[in-house]
Amino acid sequence: MAEYYFDIETYSPQERPDPSKDKIITVQFQRLSTKDGNPEGDLQILTEWECGSEKEMLDRFRHVFITGSDFDFIPVGMNLYGFDLVALLSRLNYYFDLNLGFDFYRSRPVIDIKPTLVMMNGGSFKGYQNLIGKTVSGSMIKTWYEAKDYPKIIDYIKAETTNFIKKYQLLKSEIPKVKLS
Repeated sequence: MAEYYFDIETYSPQERPDPSKDKIITVQFQRLSTKDGNPEGDLQILTEWECGSEKEMLDRFRHVFITGSDFDFIPVGMNLYGFDLVALLSRLNYYFDLNLGFDFYRSRPVIDIKPTLVMMNGGSFKGYQNLIGKTVSGSMIKTWYEAKDYPKIIDYIKAETTNFIKKYQLLKSEIPKVKLS
């Protein structure tokens, strides 16, 4: 069983992001210990601008993500079901005619901490993501991408990854202690 921090960044020319249509500009992942969430490898950041195209970037990633076993890559992240996996499968289907539907990731192991964060936020969806400790809004990605200020995108990704992993480690240590009796 292999847990991986997983996230994507997207570019959307329209005002509201649409995971089924937006361009994926980065895919980032890092193997984590299943025991305590500690990183077990380096953060991998695949970028559309370094790979030459979104298609080439996704081709590199799909060989990591889609393997012989559903347990070779267990995505760990925030709002995976609501955005990241929808966008990823949509773009993989578009480029590679894979016909991956909702069942593909519904039947696979995925650790999405969004519901836990909502509960920790008093049941409120508004502001739940602030519990991770994000210091910069992801809305800046569009501005940086259009200006080709790629180092700012990479810095954002690294900071977001560090914050997420710290909170995930805390959840892994504390949630088992919660008793519902």
